[in-house]
Formats: sequence, structure tokens, C-alpha cells
Amino acid sequence: MTLLKVKNIEKHYAHRPFIFKRKLAAPALQKVTFSLQEGECLGIVGQSGSGKSTLGRIILGIERPTDGEILFQGVNLYDTTSQQKKLIRRDLQAVFQNSYHSFNPKQTIFQILEEPLLNFEHFSKTERQHKVKELLNCVELESKIAEKYPSQISGGQQQRVNIARALALHPKLIILDEAISSLDMILQKHIIQLLQTLQKDLKLAYIFISHDLQATSFISDRILVMQDGQLVEEIKKDEAFKHPASLELYNAILPCHPRERTNNNTSY
Repeated sequence: MTLLKVKNIEKHYAHRPFIFKRKLAAPALQKVTFSLQEGECLGIVGQSGSGKSTLGRIILGIERPTDGEILFQGVNLYDTTSQQKKLIRRDLQAVFQNSYHSFNPKQTIFQILEEPLLNFEHFSKTERQHKVKELLNCVELESKIAEKYPSQISGGQQQRVNIARALALHPKLIILDEAISSLDMILQKHIIQLLQTLQKDLKLAYIFISHDLQATSFISDRILVMQDGQLVEEIKKDEAFKHPASLELYNAILPCHPRERTNNNTSY
């Protein structure tokens, strides 16, 4: 069943290069259209400035599109009541790149994970404590970490806490915007494996936004390649290094010997 439909999304940012000149519109997204099925992981890749993160923010409702529609479970995200928006917020969550800045540094990990439960659920304190422990277990963290502050844990642990917070309300879709790019290769591998396990166990759908074609091809069912605000290719995961736009992206990000460009067997 179709979970998300993105229809002809456009985004223009106005700017004024000189005081007395007319305001111009800089297109960040142009006629972006795609759909996402329940339980699917869709990768969106592109170089910096291609519009992929802007698209993610529009799907999340952080920014409004200049034109087009976002339909989540058949509901237009930008033509809804406040009650519908609250229901959508339960089912649509995000994990961003900078794990530490996603937290209130004055809150403990317990308070961070408890916050969505306080906002959306009617749990007792005992039920919230049990739920936080369950969430930490889901992301393979010890329950004693709940007493710590974000500054007292590692970057990999911080990102696991972010994932746990995204899981708190049992969402149907999580948007992962450069969620592993700030981590080293070993941690990236562990986080991707964790995400795959959670997707299978909880029947989640992901939109995995990244500039890393290799990591994206490992976790995604199919991949969209963005360039200058447009979708230029849609490819299957096992064909990630066979298409012109994706090869151009890979070579621009991770230069290598010409022979290696057609024989990329490194995996997560």
C-alpha cells in the first residue's frame, strides 16, 4: 500500500542580490514526484546543494513547498486540521545528521525519550519508565544510560538515542537525513545494521537521505538520484554503480582508481 506520495513539488527561495534590483527566485526543487510504499526504504542521494535535505524538510512539514502536494496516508500535509497534523506527527518522524544538537543539553537521556510520551500518550510515570527502558533496549543501549546527559555519551550512542526517540510513538515512516554521515565507518556499519533490524521487526518505512551512494545502496530498496533540485534517475539497489548520474555522484564524492569504479565490492 502507498504510504507517501510526493507530487510535483517545487521550492523557490527568494533573494535580492542588490538593493535596487527586483527580487529573484532561486529554484531549490523542480517538479519532484515519487511515491513510497509501506515497509520500503527509499534512498535519496545527491551532491551537496542538490535539494535532497530541502525535500526532506518539506516532507516533514518543516518548510512549505512553493507548489505541489505531499500526501501522507492519503492526507495532504499542507491542507489539514490541527488534529490531523498531530496524528500525522505520530506516524512521521525524523533522525538528523547532528545528533548532539538534536537534544536539549540540560535534559537527561530519560527526559529526552520521555518527552514524546508526555506529549502524545497518557502513560503513568511507571509506564514511561518501562517504555524508555524498552526504547533503549531496541537500539542496543544499556538502561543505565538514561541517567546521563547527551554530553556524557559518545556520538554513536547519541545517534542511537535519536533513533530511539523517533521510535517512541511507533511511527510508520522515519526520514533519515544524513543520519550516519558524522560517524566513522565502523559506527556507520553498526547503525545501518540496527536500522535494518528495526525496519524488519517494526515494519518501518524509511527515506534515507545521503551523499554516500555506497551506504545508501546497502540499506535501500531503490534509489533516487537528485541533481540541481531535480530527480534525474531512479535505480535499483543492485544497479547503483551502473548508471551515469550515480557513477558521477560516486566519483565526485569518493575518487578512486578507474578500475575500482566499475568493481565496487566493498559492503557494510
